[in-house]
Amino acid sequence: MPSFVTTIALLQVVVVIAEPNTTTPLSICVPFGECEPCPPDALHEPFCQPFGNRRLMHCSLNNQTITSTVAPTTPSQPSIQGELPAWQSCGRIVARERADFYEFLACNLLFAIVALSIALVRSRTVEARQARRLVARIGLTRGPMMDAR
Repeated sequence: MPSFVTTIALLQVVVVIAEPNTTTPLSICVPFGECEPCPPDALHEPFCQPFGNRRLMHCSLNNQTITSTVAPTTPSQPSIQGELPAWQSCGRIVARERADFYEFLACNLLFAIVALSIALVRSRTVEARQARRLVARIGLTRGPMMDAR
């Protein structure tokens, strides 16, 4: 019998593969590990949309007992026989977003410091130029000629 894949939602945990006209799932998928950024060559895949992050899912046949009380395994543990790896789209990674925000703040702070430094040097240069023009205009001289008056 042909089967079709029904995805409950992007961020839902359960993906069900069912036969037509039945409600019993043939396969159940559970999350395996944390969300991670998609590699550049997989960014066009649907499971990397919309934020470019994905989570590994392990799908197994329904005849194997899967309970919600069992904690998901970590990616370093070997997979159970009969499981098929799949990918699920997931939202933004909080740690990555926080790091990007602090990087943005640091860049803005650097630009502000550079801009203020340039403005300070420029204002001092303009003040010195104006002082030299004023001295030349009123004829003040420094050195031994002032004592000759």
